[in-house]
Parts: sequence; C-alpha cells; structure tokens
Amino acid sequence: MLAFVALAVFVQPGRVGAAERAVSPVDATVLVRLVGSVHAEITELGQKRTLDLDRVEIGTGSGFVISPDGHVLTNDHVVSNSQITMDDGLRKVAISLKVSKIEVCIPPESSAARNAGPACVEASIAATSPDLDLAVLFVTGTNQPYLPLGDSDVLAPGQPVRALGFPFGRTLNIGRDSLSSVVPEITTTSGTVSSLRANDSGTRRFVQIDGNVNPGNSGGPLIDKDGFAVGVIQSRLKDATGIAFAIPINQVKDFLESRGLDQLMPTRRLRLGGMQRSDAKAVAMRLPDALADVSPDRLRFETDHAASEIALRIDRVSSPWTLDRLEQELLQTRTFERLSVAGKESRVTRAGSATMLSGHAAAGANGETGVAYAILDLGREKLVARFVGPRDQLAFNEGVLRESLASLEAQPLIREPEPPARMEWSQTPAGDAQPSLPVPVGWLVEAGSPTACARLSRPEAAGSAVSVRDFTVALRVAIWPAAIVPDEVSAACWPSRGSLGSASYVSRSERLGTAYSAEGVFLRSGPRVLQFEVIAPTPQSAYARALLAQWVKQATN
Repeated sequence: MLAFVALAVFVQPGRVGAAERAVSPVDATVLVRLVGSVHAEITELGQKRTLDLDRVEIGTGSGFVISPDGHVLTNDHVVSNSQITMDDGLRKVAISLKVSKIEVCIPPESSAARNAGPACVEASIAATSPDLDLAVLFVTGTNQPYLPLGDSDVLAPGQPVRALGFPFGRTLNIGRDSLSSVVPEITTTSGTVSSLRANDSGTRRFVQIDGNVNPGNSGGPLIDKDGFAVGVIQSRLKDATGIAFAIPINQVKDFLESRGLDQLMPTRRLRLGGMQRSDAKAVAMRLPDALADVSPDRLRFETDHAASEIALRIDRVSSPWTLDRLEQELLQTRTFERLSVAGKESRVTRAGSATMLSGHAAAGANGETGVAYAILDLGREKLVARFVGPRDQLAFNEGVLRESLASLEAQPLIREPEPPARMEWSQTPAGDAQPSLPVPVGWLVEAGSPTACARLSRPEAAGSAVSVRDFTVALRVAIWPAAIVPDEVSAACWPSRGSLGSASYVSRSERLGTAYSAEGVFLRSGPRVLQFEVIAPTPQSAYARALLAQWVKQATN
C-alpha cells in the first residue's frame, strides 16, 4: 500500500488594504506559523509520564495570497489540530497538538512588495475543507500582493512547473519559551507535471509532479511557466524521491464557490454554454454563458463588451495565406487587433473536416493583455476567432476558452456569383439626403463607401450592398454635392480610366494576400453627383465591369 507524507512541518520530540497583483509569485507566498499547546504521553518500560507545553510554535507550512483583500490559501492539514504517534517497540509517544493561534509571516525577500509592517500577522480561518485538504485564511494590514490563479484543466504531462514554499520550516525546539521573529527565505523547486491523477468519477484530483518537495511545502503554490498558480502543494510519496502531489487549482475554484468566497476574487469564472448558431453568418460555436453576438455585419461575430471583460471577435476573410501567415497578421499587425505580442504558443488541430490553428499569446507592454485564438481554414475563406481581455482573466478561464474555440464550425459563404444580366433589381427607400437607388434583389445593404480619395472630403451619404453568394463582391455608392465635376475628380483621384468613359476609373488594392480591382464612375444626377463603384477580386474584374454597367443602366433608366 502506498504511503503519503503530508507536507506541513509539525514538532516531534527532539525537534521544533486592497493589494495589487504580485509582480513575482514569490511576493505572494507566505509562511504559515502555528502557535498552540502540546500534550505528550510517553510510555516507556511500563511507566507513563506526560508533558504539557503552552504557547509554543507547534508547526509551520506554506500558503499564498489569492485575493486583494488578504485571503491566503493553504492546506487544511497545515492549520488543523493533529495527533502524532510513534512506537519503536521500547517507547511509545503520543503527541496532541492543539492550535490556538495562526500567523501569516512574510519572508524578507518580499518585504518590498508590502508597505513595512510586522513580519507576522495573526490570521483567522475563513473556510476549510478536510476532504479536499484546503483552507482559506484571512489577514488584514499586510498589503501583501496576490497571486493570480491559472487553469489546471489545461495542464499536460511534461509541462514545466515550480513549487514555492518553506520546506522543513525552521529547526525548532519543542520547549522554546519565546517565538523567533525570523522568517526563512522562500525555496523554489523546479519540476515537471508527470501525471494527472483522476478520481473514480474522472475528475482531476491530483497533479503529480517530479519535483523535490518536502514537509513545510504544504499549502504553497504550484506555478506554471507564466507565473500563474495551477495547484496547491499537498503531499509526497513516502520513501520515494521526486514524486509529489498538488491539488488542482480548479478544485480550489470549486471550493471557493461552495463557500461564497469566489466573489472576493479578482477574476470571474466562465462556464461554457450550448452551441449557438447563426444561419445568416454560417457560423456555430459554444460560447461562455452571457456572451452573444451583437454585430450586424454578416462577416463579423462580436460579443458585447459590457457582458464580460473578455470579448470574442470572429472575422471571416478571403485569403490564400497559410494559417501560420494569418497568425502572424493577427499577432504582429493591427489588421485585426491592436496587439503588441510578447510571446505565443500555438498548435495545429482538426475541427471536423477543416484544419484549425489555435494558440494563446500575451500582449501589451507588460503582458497585461491576453489573446486566445483559433484560425479555421475553409479554403478560400478563413475565420479568425479570438478572445481578448485581461491576461489574468484569460489564464483563469483558459480551459473554457480553448474548448469554446475548438467548437467553432463554419460553412463557406463564397459561391458562384449570379450573372449580372439575370439579376433582378429593387429600389432602396428614398431619404432626405439620399435618392432611391437600385440594388440587386437579395443583396445585403450595409454601411460602406467607395475607395477613398485624398482630394475629396466626406460625401453627403454613402452605402454598400454585398452579394449573398460571394462576400468578396460589393457595390458601393456615394452622394456628392453638385460642385463636384465628374471628369476632373475621376482624373485627379485615379490615373487609370475605366470602361465607362472619362468620368470612370479603375483602382487596385490588396488585403490578406487577395488582390482586388475596383471600377467606378461619377455621374451627375439632378442637384447631386453619384459615385458608383464595384469591387471584386482581380480575377473577377470582368464580372465587376459587367455588374457596374448593369447597375448604372438600372440607375439611369
């Protein structure tokens, strides 16, 4: 039968404001010191004697601050009363340790992280669970920075981790009359996740690590490479080298929620809802609860910023680029987001029959912004999906966000366009500043305007209509005052003439590796000048030219 050693240090005979986020995990790691009484019964050669001591230091363990208000997480066995029995055949010793005071002590290397104060502060127990071996302490007045929590559901074997704490505490004498104020320095032990141990129901119960942790490490944080707490050090395998166990941090989250303490945390937990589908956008995805699409744009999916600190945005684009190239565009330019990426991790997976590249990155000058993303390959079309928000929020919910992105499904929206000669047309409603204009039946009318020209100010009105069969093809219109001279404006803005005379033009552009041609014309219409323009990928420029001619014909009849 395997034996385990709890990693708190207990004495044995012969041995003794709202804070900010921690810059380093060391700044949030604390020593937990227990003061109490000792009752020992010693039986030797048939004779029994007792020993009682009071107000002595009876043990130490580790912990870490998890909230701006001073809540400290540790193990239940670190702060609870305990019994120790030893029997070598000649002498039997039974020791009862009763805790009367719990103190949280700040090590000297993190003193700069707090505004001077006592090294040790008395703590109260806010919540405890012997079954989970977790306890939350509460202290005031330390101004100790807190350690952000990560997500243990995304841990994988081989992943590097660090264990922080105070192995072996201090060498203490059981009979010490006064308590030393010296706090030991923190020990950092590097290791890797060697296994993820589940209980009978399949829930992750322990994170097995191959680090050298010892009694006194109990309650200390297990840290991932990004500095987030992903576990609570709990025990090691007795008489084995380098096999230790930590409680997954997501069990801590469950524990905090069950005690109503989650509301005191600086981060909020997201839970994944059911599949949400948009037939118009040909997209389906499981979204975290309270998130929903609010974008009217057919090619864009965007959640309400007021619903969550984390925003989801999905752009459907036409691009021949590889997923790696689009990833660079997302993380290194401002095409999709205003990000300044500090580092990334990504991998290629399958999403049904399509290929998906997914990953996460830190952004901002100090890595304070996070992005979790997935790019779905539909051939000519790509979907660029990303959750963007405070990095601590993303790390806290990384498993949910990964699962949400992995659920992304989409169908292509680009099909063979309808020939212009066979199109049916309808008229848009006339307004005070805008005449009634023809639009192909079934096309989507949305915001937009023709290609910009530096020689022109803003038009009086503008609009766009996009083909439902091919979103790369669009009609654009602008309305200008009568002072505009069509031939002069066209020649001044664009050097290339189009197929509809001297007032027409051709311009070219490129987006995400796709070359586009726009052909337009300025036409005088009563007291205004109308600018008609059709844009399409360059290989479809003949189609765009025919569509422009048909549109102008409908508008001038």
